[in-house]
Amino acid sequence: MGHSRKTIKELFRQIQHGQAAAFDRVYLMHFDNLKRFALQYVKKETAAEEIVSERFVQLWLRRAKLADIENPVFYLYRAVKNACLTLLEREGRYAQVPIEAMQVNAPQAMDTDDPEKMLEYKELIAYLDAAIDRMPDQRRTIFRMVKEDRLTCREVADLLGLSVRTVENQVYLAVKRLSEEVDRYFNAGNAQHGETRRMFLLPMVIS
Repeated sequence: MGHSRKTIKELFRQIQHGQAAAFDRVYLMHFDNLKRFALQYVKKETAAEEIVSERFVQLWLRRAKLADIENPVFYLYRAVKNACLTLLEREGRYAQVPIEAMQVNAPQAMDTDDPEKMLEYKELIAYLDAAIDRMPDQRRTIFRMVKEDRLTCREVADLLGLSVRTVENQVYLAVKRLSEEVDRYFNAGNAQHGETRRMFLLPMVIS
């Protein structure tokens, strides 16, 4: 599920050298997620979009300094959070912001030429997307930031103002729930191929 830190760091290195294609890729990978994150604070979609867009503009303008960034994804989240808090402070409505939900994107497509397996896989993704949507807001947000954006529990705790133990506990509960949902899905006879389960669970839930 998601992308590796090595991948995003390599993209940042390419951006540093002025490669617009790498910038476009990072933009497409993270814009929607960051906008949902910003929306938790500013509560207005247009304001959230403007903040995230401006952060990406600054990213490109200051690309010569990207080599100093150890964790690009954390850097993006932190930049967006700071911009949101600056806006709220300027508007006189700074407050402790509750965590909201962010819908988890589907993982990368399954590498198979078998149409039946592919259909099963897509159905399972939809089933688990619905299960994730039913999670409590905080758990859903944390799960996505850790499993898809590859932030550490400590980084997520810092961004959301939580203890590391709370983040770790929410990740554990999310993984446990998804494992139970997968068992329920297959026990109900919704799929015929056991390897589909393994290929889905390893990258999405366990990693």
